[in-house]
Amino acid sequence: MKLERLYSNLDHYFTPIEFNSGFNAIVAEIRLPENRSKSSHNLGKSTLARVIDFCLLGKVDKNHFFKKREDLFSEFVFFLEVQLFDDNYLTIRRAVDTPTKISFRRSDLDEPDLTSLEDEDWTHANLPLSKAQGLLDGYLNFSDISPWKYREALGYFLRRQSDYDDVFKLQRHLGPDIYWKPVLARVLGLDAELFQKRYTMRNDIDQKEADLQTFERQSGASDEQLENADALLQLREADVERMQAELDQFDFAGADTDVTERLVEDIDRAIAELNERRYTLTYNLSEIRNALKDDKIRFDPNKAKSLFEEAGILFPDQIVADFEQLIAFNRAITEERQQYLLEELQEISAESASIGRELARLNLQRRSALAFLRSEDVFAKYKEMSARISEINAEIRILRKQQEFRTSLQDKREELRALKSDYSIQQGTAERHVRSVSLDSQSLLAETRKHFSSIIERVLGRKALLIVRVNSEGNLEFRADFVDANELSTSEGEGTSYRKLMCVAFDLAVLRAHLKGNFPRFVCHDGVFESLDPRPKQNLLDVIREYSDLGIQTVITLISSDAPPPEDGKTSAFEPGEVIVELHDDGADGRLFKFESW
Repeated sequence: MKLERLYSNLDHYFTPIEFNSGFNAIVAEIRLPENRSKSSHNLGKSTLARVIDFCLLGKVDKNHFFKKREDLFSEFVFFLEVQLFDDNYLTIRRAVDTPTKISFRRSDLDEPDLTSLEDEDWTHANLPLSKAQGLLDGYLNFSDISPWKYREALGYFLRRQSDYDDVFKLQRHLGPDIYWKPVLARVLGLDAELFQKRYTMRNDIDQKEADLQTFERQSGASDEQLENADALLQLREADVERMQAELDQFDFAGADTDVTERLVEDIDRAIAELNERRYTLTYNLSEIRNALKDDKIRFDPNKAKSLFEEAGILFPDQIVADFEQLIAFNRAITEERQQYLLEELQEISAESASIGRELARLNLQRRSALAFLRSEDVFAKYKEMSARISEINAEIRILRKQQEFRTSLQDKREELRALKSDYSIQQGTAERHVRSVSLDSQSLLAETRKHFSSIIERVLGRKALLIVRVNSEGNLEFRADFVDANELSTSEGEGTSYRKLMCVAFDLAVLRAHLKGNFPRFVCHDGVFESLDPRPKQNLLDVIREYSDLGIQTVITLISSDAPPPEDGKTSAFEPGEVIVELHDDGADGRLFKFESW
């Protein structure tokens, strides 16, 4: 698929652009001296890629320049003609004011101007955007990235300035790795489904861990309590069975024994422990309150100075100052200590109040137990024992819920362990797969690496590596590094100009590796020569021309002052016909859109 022409219904504002099948340059000339120091000139050289992306059904949100300046662009209807793999032609029509209504015209002939074509003569007219994207995906037939759609890989071939920050991660890749790394893996000839599955599993693990933590908090019981639930349930069920049998026979001897044991072993022991804890807290409260009262610093340097003067002893001013600093320091420490004491006072007071409430409850149980033991009224004991059975039955219901909760908790933990185990097993599979593809000299990855390294070496005379690996977390990592004479990575790629060159080299290398497949055959690079030295500029231009001759359509944009110096006897670095659009800053006619700067 290559670009043929781009035009609109308003050619007096937007001059039609005819693309060469090979090399294309959009050159902007800065004629006015006051504009030469500016970094942005608003001539439209960087806007072209956005217009092409619009015609290829890119998203139009509120930040798109068509939306921001509807007063200027609302009447535009754009037409992009492309050549398909079967040598047929496809024209895409999209209007700025109705960007969700798309029309297609497919023909075996090159049709230069369809601005006046009626709707009924289009192959498909006014399709909704989602349906149009699906149909265009079928027309373009980029089977080399299947099952992903054409737009998933398109960003690497419509590089804007914001896409040069990273060789592999484009500006549109703002979401998690799962949304772009498997696609890139597919482009490089890796088993994308394997990594898609791994990223999905990793997301599932993270979600299940979060769900498990939430579920654990819902129980309100510790792991130890849940583990004791089975044994305690059996004990309580046995208690109810025995107590019910005694109740049926009006035999309260066992109940008296139970109450006595509960009174001595549980209630009285708990009361004693709580009273001991309350005594400790009460003592601590007294100490804290006394400490809070004793917060005054009683030494006064001025009084001390007066006393020394009365005694006829010299007391220098510096000593007064030193004492004042010492007092200020101690006062700051005292204030910080008071803050801690107040916080501790609140905690102790809260715990004391809680202990008081628990003691009141236990003392009530104690009185009830003693009354039961002293009572000779069998009906009162029958009633008391029935109430006790009801209490234990309520406890049994809670224990059974804890049992169910523990079973569910174990199932969730087992499910998470199994998922982590599968993920861990696939770690080795992923590592072996990447290594296998990396070692295969006929693989797309090897081809891309070879062309990438060749481009960098031809342009800069330096070596660079394209690295794909699986990290310890099982995630794909892509790196592009310059290497020194010892083949060790250097930081040169962190510079803006070299990083941009790496992006250009990567895109061209990928396109060349896919030349025999169904893959895009065009690439647009904005500002490719910026910040490069003259010799690398010429070397890069030679590489771009060579790749264009191989069948890769290249579109570059540049400021004329960034162009490589012309060879001897020539006035331009470019051959006749290579510059398809000339822009300048001397009036509206020099802009991509022929109206005042916006």
